[in-house]
Amino acid sequence: MHLFRTLAVCAATATFAVAQDRVTLSNGDTITGKIKTMADGVVVVESPVLGDIEVKLSEIENLVSESQVALETVNGETFRRRIAGIENKSLRLDGDIPALAIDSISRMNPPKDPPPSWKGSLSFTGLWMDGNTRRRTVGLIGEAVRRSEIDRVSFDTFWDYAEDKPSGQAWVLNQRRAGAGLKYDYFLNERWYALATTRVLADTFADIDLRFTAGTGIGYTVIDNAQTTLNAEAGLSYLDETYRSAAPSTAYLAARVAYKLTHEINERTRFNHSVEAFPSLEDKRDVYLQCRAELVNNLTDNMIASLAWIMDYDNTPSPGLKRYDHRVMLSIGWSF
Repeated sequence: MHLFRTLAVCAATATFAVAQDRVTLSNGDTITGKIKTMADGVVVVESPVLGDIEVKLSEIENLVSESQVALETVNGETFRRRIAGIENKSLRLDGDIPALAIDSISRMNPPKDPPPSWKGSLSFTGLWMDGNTRRRTVGLIGEAVRRSEIDRVSFDTFWDYAEDKPSGQAWVLNQRRAGAGLKYDYFLNERWYALATTRVLADTFADIDLRFTAGTGIGYTVIDNAQTTLNAEAGLSYLDETYRSAAPSTAYLAARVAYKLTHEINERTRFNHSVEAFPSLEDKRDVYLQCRAELVNNLTDNMIASLAWIMDYDNTPSPGLKRYDHRVMLSIGWSF
């Protein structure tokens, strides 16, 4: 019985040894284990005894894998093959690809790219005054972007509310605005992308019950580097505007032209500037646009402060109202 157990242990040990990948170095040493990754000319082998061992590819004489590994070439092609060895500076592979030049391989068993995640911020504005002037205001601003290799989804929203209390009277509403926007970009190549966008707005004191826009178009990335991003867009959009008063609603097909600039002033401060315009294709008098300029400062890793100027311009407003609204807002919030 003792002899049988000894033979069983020896057989199991031999099976474990044979089942491992083998890396033979130029000096004759052999490393057994599991090939984890290869990138930037370095192979990482997971040894059951020594843990992860890093070996330069230039120091490897031979390499054999007992199971298939993922191979990614410099041209972006991917294969899953078992490596039978190295010969003439090429990997000998099982299957329909007999050999692959080592110089053409960018990575082996590359880590999976993390799934796209949302990045954005949520900020608040507020004011309370009591005494000769009694006023209370509150506001919320949110934005989020999710980007993958093939597309980008952008969302933004805001809400403003304010009341005054004249002496001896009840609270009187003097500001109520709410809106949101959703945009989808599909990357056609490194510069060009197709887009679809929609936006809604309600503004009590601009007499807007609902302003709705929806359209499609094309975009072009003019600048995209570590400091500056500039996108320009053009397309067609449908605009529908209904009023809180008895003023007749308007609806028309419009062109949409827009651009958005983001510039990193330093590691904590950035400048954002954007314009979005909707000139009517049916009546040249109907033009609506919004212009925005903003300074954003990272107070901490997650806490931000923002100073923004926003102008809304409507060339044909509700009767008796001005064509433009200006807002300057200071807000504090959190990024994610």
